[in-house]
Amino acid sequence: MHWASKYPERPNVRPYFSQRLLIAGCTVLGPAAILIAAATNPPYYGSGPGIDSAVATNASSSDLMDQTHLAAELVAAYLLPVAFLVMVWLANRRAPWLTSIGATLTFLGFLPLPLYVGQDSLFYDLARWGSDPQLVDLARRWNADGVMSFYGVAFGLGSVFGPTVLGLALWRSAAIPLWGALALVCARLPVLAFAVLPYRVETFIAIAGTALLLAGSLPVALAVLRGRRIDTSLV
Repeated sequence: MHWASKYPERPNVRPYFSQRLLIAGCTVLGPAAILIAAATNPPYYGSGPGIDSAVATNASSSDLMDQTHLAAELVAAYLLPVAFLVMVWLANRRAPWLTSIGATLTFLGFLPLPLYVGQDSLFYDLARWGSDPQLVDLARRWNADGVMSFYGVAFGLGSVFGPTVLGLALWRSAAIPLWGALALVCARLPVLAFAVLPYRVETFIAIAGTALLLAGSLPVALAVLRGRRIDTSLV
C-alpha cells in the first residue's frame, strides 16, 4: 500500500475559510446596499407614486442623494442574488420543497433588479435635462409597455413572497435562529397593504422592510462563517 493512501493529507482549510468570509460578506453587503438605496431614493420623499413624481423629486433632490441611491442600488443588483443564493443553500438540506418554491419566487422577483437601476438612472437624467414633457411621456409609455409590465408583476410577486418563503424554509431547517427567520418573513409582507395605505406610510414600510432584510441576513452570514453546513456536507 502506498504511504499516501495510508496516511491521507488533511485538507487545507484556509481556502474554505476565505470562501466563507467572502460569501458571508456578500450576504450582508447585498441587503445593506439595498437599505442605503431605499433610504436615499428620492421618489420615496415625493408626493406620491408615478413617473411625474419620480422625475420631480429627482429634480429637487441633491446630486449626492441621487448618486448615492444609484450606486447603492447598482451594488445591490449584484450582491442581493448572492445573499438569497446563500439562504437557499443553507435551507435546502432540511426543507427542500419550501426552499425550491422560495428560490423560484425570489429569483423571479430580484433578478430583474438591474433593469430598475437603469430605470432610476433614466429618471435622474430626465430631471437633469429639464423634465421635457415629451421625454417624460416617453418614459411613462416605456414603463407601461408589455415587457416592463411583466417585470413589474414578477418583481411585485417575487420580491414579496420569495423572501417570505425562504424565511419559512430557514426556520423549518433550523439553519438560523427564529428571530432571523421571522425578520425575513416579515421584511416584505406588509407591502401587500400598499393599496390602502397613505404614500408616506408606504415609504416607511419599504425602508423598514429592507432593514428587516438586513437583520435577517446577519444570522445567515454567521452560519456561513461557522461553517457548519460546509463542514458536514462538503469538506
